[in-house]
Amino acid sequence: MVTNYWKRSAALVIGFARRYRFDPFLRTEVNIVALQMGLAVFLLAVVAVIASQLYFDASAAVLKGIADTLSTHSTPASAGDIVIAQLSSLRLRTVLVATGAVLVITAIFTYIIARVALSPTRNALQSQKQFIGNVAHELRTPLAVGKTNIEVALMDPAVSADLRQSLLSTVEELDRISEIINNLLSLSAFTRREQVEFVDVDLGNVVHSVVRKLRELTESKRIEMEVRLSERTTVWGNQTALEQIVMNIIKNALAYTPRSGRVRVVVEPVYPDFMELRVRDSGSGIARRDLFRIFEPYYRADPSRKRQESGSGLGLTIVSELVRLHNGKITVRSAEGRGTSVTILLPAGRIGLQAETPTDHERDDASEVAVDFSHSAHRGGA
Repeated sequence: MVTNYWKRSAALVIGFARRYRFDPFLRTEVNIVALQMGLAVFLLAVVAVIASQLYFDASAAVLKGIADTLSTHSTPASAGDIVIAQLSSLRLRTVLVATGAVLVITAIFTYIIARVALSPTRNALQSQKQFIGNVAHELRTPLAVGKTNIEVALMDPAVSADLRQSLLSTVEELDRISEIINNLLSLSAFTRREQVEFVDVDLGNVVHSVVRKLRELTESKRIEMEVRLSERTTVWGNQTALEQIVMNIIKNALAYTPRSGRVRVVVEPVYPDFMELRVRDSGSGIARRDLFRIFEPYYRADPSRKRQESGSGLGLTIVSELVRLHNGKITVRSAEGRGTSVTILLPAGRIGLQAETPTDHERDDASEVAVDFSHSAHRGGA
């Protein structure tokens, strides 16, 4: 009977140890409970030490009062007043010391709890990001091979119309998967700012390059594309990240703008040391209830839209992360039926800029959501 009890106890301990090793959330819970118990024990020890010191000091004050009474032949009332005054001083000092000790100890243990207790979760998230990046890298090659094989098959004139349509649909889905993979790789690549190289980048050249790449989409929808650039368009940033930002914003504007619509792109300096990228479309706009969730991964404001029009669902999430990487600010302003305007503020290049005031004001009944990262870190490169 005793043997079975110890076997069951050992099995429970081993099972708990295994769960603690492989379950980051259990480790977090256990660490938090253990640290809080440690804090409670430490505070009790501090209170005990302070109480003991107070008792010692109070006893000494009483004995000193008695000794003074006997040596100076003072009255008991005057000696009592002296002892009471000393005890009041001791009480005040003890309260101040105890309060300071509790505050300092609580602050230290809070920091330890935040660092130690959350480290399993932090490591798990980092491992998850690394795993996603590795999987995305591994998927790129077979997807590229599959797409190439389908495109070669489409070159055969003997392919029937139904089969050709199916193959074209498959190519579109492969392109969509490739876009998702590229977005996942972007999120994985730009997670650490200190690992990203920052230089002076001509944002105007980036805009022109993106507009050229999207020319086919623009012409197929007969959208009027207007690009206006100021004389100075240099920003302090990462070339690849800036291309991703501009590509996602302009592509979104084109995707949600109807045929024969209009997209306007403006790059100009505003405020001291900032450059503004502004993309405005004449699309259907975003409802107020959806506007505050557009930066959430995979969130779709209108589920009825076609998947190829909605993209991967990561575009604005990536833009928000990359703007944060540059210590910039992104503002999305939209009204249903009147289009959407996306404004991105980025640190200007090292060339000095004169402060200017934006001239493109919109009607006040539009809804707006802004995310400001400009004060989150000091400007500079890795």
